Amino acid sequence: MSNFRNLHPICIFIYFVVVILLVLICLNPVVMVIACAGALLFLMEIEGKKSLNLMKMILPMVLFVSLANPFFNHRGVTRMFKAFGQWLTLEALCYGITSALSLAALICWFACYQKVMTSDKFLYLFGKVAPATSLLISMALNLVPKLQGQLHQIQECQNMLEPETPKTMDKVKKAIRNVSTLLGWSLENTVEQADSMKARGYGIRKRTTFHLFRFESRDAKFMVVLLTLAGSCILARILGFGTMEFYPRMDRLFCNMGEIVFYFLFLVLVCIPGILEWKEEVLWQSYDLNR
Repeated sequence: MSNFRNLHPICIFIYFVVVILLVLICLNPVVMVIACAGALLFLMEIEGKKSLNLMKMILPMVLFVSLANPFFNHRGVTRMFKAFGQWLTLEALCYGITSALSLAALICWFACYQKVMTSDKFLYLFGKVAPATSLLISMALNLVPKLQGQLHQIQECQNMLEPETPKTMDKVKKAIRNVSTLLGWSLENTVEQADSMKARGYGIRKRTTFHLFRFESRDAKFMVVLLTLAGSCILARILGFGTMEFYPRMDRLFCNMGEIVFYFLFLVLVCIPGILEWKEEVLWQSYDLNR
């Protein structure tokens, strides 16, 4: 298995740190589009059609932020049209689109992180350094998906007991009952989990860990490629590539060859997980194997 998810945890963690850092420090529409495309490619490879649910949530947010910024920010010299007594500028619109894409890219990459960086990998990396903190962070990251799954089960049970009705008040009562049931379950589960940890002797003495992670040659090769691409992108960003000024007049997207080289390197960097997953899927299909 040579896909991205089976790499060593330190390789996966460093990769996500580098990509998210570059998304944060590069305010450029081309970079944001590339970052979103790379994350969505990876999500589609590991989740398939389920990744469309995330796209449906992100698209309205991107449209709202993009269109709302020109109405509140009137900076810029390129006037488009007048609305509500204020001029809407091209620079404000482009800045809103870039900010919205940046937020969407962060959400997508954190979604990828959640799918790949499981609790056992996180505890393997930080369990010895900060065992209590790493356990708390791992439990917090798993809390939302766990609550979503439990809420889905509660809704299915309620629908079997009581069929759906078109009345609004009945839907509100059912939603309140579902949330109340979820809160009761979460509180009960918290008490049971605390009792289970106490019964297993958590906190009495120094914990021992067991893992199957080994740093192999493929991990070393991946780290060499990752550090080369990451170092090149960070160096290019220090030299001024990968960002642009929007006010008072927006810069050009493709100023020189350096910008194009930076875009290409960043594209290769963000597409690595999707390419590895796609290569593994093609290899399995070539042997008539299914996931």
